Amino acid sequence: MELLASGRASAVYAIDERTVLRRSGFDIVNEVRLMRYLRERGYPVPEVYAADGREMRMERLHGPTLAHELTTGRVGPAQCAEFIRNLHNELHRIEPPAWLATQARGVDLTGGATGHAVLHLDLHPENILLTDHGPQVIDWTNAAAGDPEIDLAVTWAIFAGIDATPLEPALAADFDRLLELLGNGPSRHALAAAIAFREADGNLDAAELNRLRARAAATTTTPCS
Repeated sequence: MELLASGRASAVYAIDERTVLRRSGFDIVNEVRLMRYLRERGYPVPEVYAADGREMRMERLHGPTLAHELTTGRVGPAQCAEFIRNLHNELHRIEPPAWLATQARGVDLTGGATGHAVLHLDLHPENILLTDHGPQVIDWTNAAAGDPEIDLAVTWAIFAGIDATPLEPALAADFDRLLELLGNGPSRHALAAAIAFREADGNLDAAELNRLRARAAATTTTPCS
């Protein structure tokens, strides 16, 4: 099988033009269950054909990631932010299933919200594929239920940890603009939860966390949604 992509805990292989196999280092029962739940409610996720233990066979999506289109200049920061905001808003209108956890990595995700939503908690351009049928969201490993503002804050926090210094000037300017469009900083309670969630990710290094904390400290306004 052809290796299409690999990450810290998963690898994706092509089976044929319509099917991929994802192998993970963890049990995927709840992830598969949620993907099917969301797809039934019209949210753009790939169809899961079969799953067993740590493997799932699912729909093969054809198209570039939003990250690729952003870095090549085919999508600008304003359009990128719009894609992300729209996907958040659409997701957060879906009532979460009763079995979906409201804690992740030891962090309470309920915040101050009276109603809870499905949270992706890793919704960034690498996890958005632009297909002929519109954007599709992948990698639901971190998903939970809780305050939708925390989900937005986690997206901002992911960007805030990125080192933009190696980027070419034009791309660095786009990055700064994207950070601004995605928020100018989450509200205090959401930001605190997002930072705690990112700090609990053992894959992040100290430099990334320091960048996140520095940008969060410089933030005084609330994010757009």
